[in-house]
Amino acid sequence: MDMAWHAQRDWPILEWGLAGRLRRDCMEEWTRFIHHPFVKGLANGTLPQEVFQRFLIQDYLYLIQYTRACALSVHKSTTVADMREAAALVSGILDTELPLHVGYCKGWGIDEDMLRKAPESLQLLAYSRFILDRAQTGDLLDLLTTLAPCMIGYGEIGARLHAAPATRREGNPYWSWIALYGGDEFTTLVEDGIRRLDRIGQQYGADARYPMLKEEFSTATRLEAAFWDAGSEFPLS
Repeated sequence: MDMAWHAQRDWPILEWGLAGRLRRDCMEEWTRFIHHPFVKGLANGTLPQEVFQRFLIQDYLYLIQYTRACALSVHKSTTVADMREAAALVSGILDTELPLHVGYCKGWGIDEDMLRKAPESLQLLAYSRFILDRAQTGDLLDLLTTLAPCMIGYGEIGARLHAAPATRREGNPYWSWIALYGGDEFTTLVEDGIRRLDRIGQQYGADARYPMLKEEFSTATRLEAAFWDAGSEFPLS
């Protein structure tokens, strides 16, 4: 099946492989995640800016924990090729994504000192520690399944909002965020991640393990939906 994400559609093609199966079988939780009021506020520009600023801070802290989980994927890999792939992802986050996020936050009046000193929200604590638990106690397939809702969900949200005629563009302070996650570069990362999950799933016997994988994917999706609320918990300073 063609995995292309067509810009003219308001919904990306995401019915491929293990990721598509998990998404379909967890559609109730998935819908709450990608159609959360936070996402709707991004689309029409009505999300309070202080809520978005707090989200950016929590997202930075999440990236740190996400990197730790990805680092464990090097240890969990059973081939040198998989180790290199995992190591490249860790390097990309540390050397590219985190600095870009810091720069983006500066544009919203959030300096690096504020990012470092911010406490983790309860939502972030629950979500990141769940990911790290699966990274430590499960194998590579458990880890990638737990990480998948973040990657796939942001790609789907970005693609849908970017293509939707109803999305406000002019004067929308969140259009740059939408353009980032709806753009070709992130779309390519998502497609690569979907292929990797399917390949690792075949190697690690996903069909026989599917009930547990579905539970992991469902839990991570519910925690992703809760994470949208993290921006309302702490003050900015």
